[in-house]
Amino acid sequence: MLPALYCVTALLTATQATAAPVPGSVFKDCPDCPEMVVLPAGSFIMGTPEGELGRQPDEGPQHKVTFAKPFAISRFHVTAKELNAYIKQTGVVIKSGDERPGRWCEASKPSYPQGPRQPAVCIDYHEVQAYTEWLSKKTGKRYRMVSEAEREYAARAGSTGPFPFPFDQEGGYQINKHANTYGPKDGYSYSSPVGSYPPNAFGVYDMHGNVYEWVADCKHPDYVGAPTDGSAWIDDKNCERAHMRGNDWGESPIFSRSGNRNDRPKTTRGDFLGFRVVQEL
Repeated sequence: MLPALYCVTALLTATQATAAPVPGSVFKDCPDCPEMVVLPAGSFIMGTPEGELGRQPDEGPQHKVTFAKPFAISRFHVTAKELNAYIKQTGVVIKSGDERPGRWCEASKPSYPQGPRQPAVCIDYHEVQAYTEWLSKKTGKRYRMVSEAEREYAARAGSTGPFPFPFDQEGGYQINKHANTYGPKDGYSYSSPVGSYPPNAFGVYDMHGNVYEWVADCKHPDYVGAPTDGSAWIDDKNCERAHMRGNDWGESPIFSRSGNRNDRPKTTRGDFLGFRVVQEL
């Protein structure tokens, strides 16, 4: 017969192992892994109302999305340091590209000066997928690309308007106090170090500027038929275009809205385009 103390300890250990993740809690699975924050289960209205300034037809119809359980998303854009660790440990070669004047990407490095805490950029959709597969294998956890619904849920953080924060001043459409957009007025001519601006209510940073982020979903012209469980909308794994979210350091703030959508061919790489990751809990 097992000692009573052993039984109590075993019970506590089992309870702790199966306890639900606490929303807002932060963790890293390895020194080179992205820092993750747990988002709560719950529902939100995805898309934008017809009266929202800047709204495009692909942002509707609005629909309810429900996450049955919590999930974790990287608090920041995956950083240049974290991508460099992946490159060093695997020997993978990130392709070069982008023929625009002054915008060349050389093996994951932009033409502008990039520090280790700036967002990783110059990486295409398929290379992001490969990175998440490496993270999963390295940690034994289920990492993957972020779905479009997960990204909007994380950006809204319980809010319903275009942004989860106020404009810089009454009557103006500037968000320089909260995001890196539209040139050097906010202090940065290119990407800023991650976490340079306040986090939202979910504890996630840089959701409305700095660099765009790949999401897993294939391009769709609207939300007719979109999933309602928060999963990625991939009706053709070989689709040529995927969505990106969040805006970058050079574009107008109106493209930073929580519900704004954009897309690119999956082979696109640019100094304006990075990514986050999700871990299934």
